[in-house]
Amino acid sequence: MIDTRAVLLYLFLSGLSIQFSWAQDKKKNPGNDLILYNIDSIRSAKLEFGRSIFTPFIVPSYSPELEFLVSAGGLYSFKSQKEDLLLDRSTLPFAVGYSSNGSLQVTAKLTFYGKQDKIRAIGEFWLKDMPDNYWGVGYANGISREISDSTTSYQRQWWKFYYKLVRRLGKYTYAGPIMDLSGTKASDLNPLMENDPEIMEFGPDIRNSGLGFAIQYDSRDLIVNAYHGWYLDLSTIFYGEFLGGEQTFQSVEIDYRQYKNMGKERRTLAWQIKSRFTFGEVPWSDLSQLGTPFDLRGYRWGRFRDQAMLFGLLEYRHMFNRKRPNKKGSLKSKSGFAAWIGTGSVGTGIGELHWLPNYGVGYRFETQTRMNVRVDYGFGRDSNAIYVTFNEAF
Repeated sequence: MIDTRAVLLYLFLSGLSIQFSWAQDKKKNPGNDLILYNIDSIRSAKLEFGRSIFTPFIVPSYSPELEFLVSAGGLYSFKSQKEDLLLDRSTLPFAVGYSSNGSLQVTAKLTFYGKQDKIRAIGEFWLKDMPDNYWGVGYANGISREISDSTTSYQRQWWKFYYKLVRRLGKYTYAGPIMDLSGTKASDLNPLMENDPEIMEFGPDIRNSGLGFAIQYDSRDLIVNAYHGWYLDLSTIFYGEFLGGEQTFQSVEIDYRQYKNMGKERRTLAWQIKSRFTFGEVPWSDLSQLGTPFDLRGYRWGRFRDQAMLFGLLEYRHMFNRKRPNKKGSLKSKSGFAAWIGTGSVGTGIGELHWLPNYGVGYRFETQTRMNVRVDYGFGRDSNAIYVTFNEAF
């Protein structure tokens, strides 16, 4: 069943961050390297006058774990202080989907900019009730174990609430607390899964609660779709028997991203290197995994899981220009594309990693200023998937 405490906590903290941001001081000039972007932001703000914008959608997609999925939702964007022309728009994309294999999926992700950008909040909520597959722990099981009702299949109910609230310390530096709550309930286990040592140790019903801390350096011109700058996040979370948690362990994440303009506006080369390491009594449901719409697109989520995860991606993003200006006098087209290559793996440690290939292409459609719907077709080793979602993968 869904833990209503997580939903209520998510709504409460989102509102708390908005109220807290109104008490902050006025924003300083972000620097000469952001002048071009700020001019564009001012023009957009004058047109929109700080108003809230909602873009609804109904879209189909396909992935190996969900099969054919139809999602309905939208992108809501707003300004916490309408008169601040330099403040980026906060965004809240959300969707509810139902798939051909009977899966239900609910997602929401808040990116909030407080007054004068001295407070930032990232909030995520996930809910899945779906037939799933469990290969076991380790790279070897992910490669060798075949999917079948008797070897990998089970029913999974999963929810996750993640909230990060950071405060500006310097021109580009931020730091602040993290909260991570999640729950997994596995049923209809196959015979092989019932005898899996990880399942026997931690059981099929798991709840985790964690508190942590993040330090960031962020010179990106825009979080949801950067054209230039770079980002480094060092985060650690301690999970324990508080707020309903059952296990004691720790996770450490290092996330590095960089963006380079390729000579013309809206043509960007971006790359990301990210790692996650876990220590302690880590349940099978919370080991480091690959296969989300934000890392190795094309793999089944959960096929590869272990104590350590590392991946790298190189992506080119290209938005087209019009030959003739539109009615508003703009030469910018709303359409574009992206292409990426990458690799990643899981293991018990850095020395135990075995690399997996990843590549793909995608279509971009700008629904709001600098905010795209992305349709990505990713390929991996013996697998592929189509993803439809808002904003870039990183």
